[in-house]
Amino acid sequence: MEATLPLPTTLTARLDQAEELRVPASWEEFLAILPDCPYRIEYDQGQIRSFMGYATENHETLVAAIIQLLGQIFQDKEIRISGSNLALHVPDSGKNYFNADCAVIQGSSEKIPLIGSMYAVANPLLLVEVLAKSTINFDLGQKFKAYCKIPSLQQVLFIDSEEITVISQTRINGGSDWLLQEYRDTTGEVAVLDQGSFRVGDLYEKIRF
Repeated sequence: MEATLPLPTTLTARLDQAEELRVPASWEEFLAILPDCPYRIEYDQGQIRSFMGYATENHETLVAAIIQLLGQIFQDKEIRISGSNLALHVPDSGKNYFNADCAVIQGSSEKIPLIGSMYAVANPLLLVEVLAKSTINFDLGQKFKAYCKIPSLQQVLFIDSEEITVISQTRINGGSDWLLQEYRDTTGEVAVLDQGSFRVGDLYEKIRF
């Protein structure tokens, strides 16, 4: 990618900088570097954001585990489960670009063009974020506030990779209110919309703290 912004142009250079990096940029500047950027970047409130905390084994194991558990719950062929490379569109007065660790989509994807053949999906049903030290404040705060603006979204699951904790935020009656539930015991059953549930112990079965 071209060095037109004070943004590292290689993964090695990015790893030499702080875990969280924010660079003011226009939406057009972001799109110009997005296809060739060698590390994940997001865009919100006129800034390119990059979080480069080390992806721990626990983090990646939990991502794989929740995808498997959700796959057991959502067996309808009209429902698809995607990983973290899927771009998400948040309707807003400004431009934005987000990724979640896991996204559940029902029916046809509503695609918002980005650049070239790249697009963002605007109609997820459920999103999952596995929390890490470098992203926990952003994920639980500003990112969740942005997710709340997605009309199709009915639930967000936050899974802690540092301790046994699952936080569920579920939209109430299709409105702007959300029901917060926390699960900190392995015997807890986390409800997934009206489709079923999974046991916290099954999610953390292979995790060693």
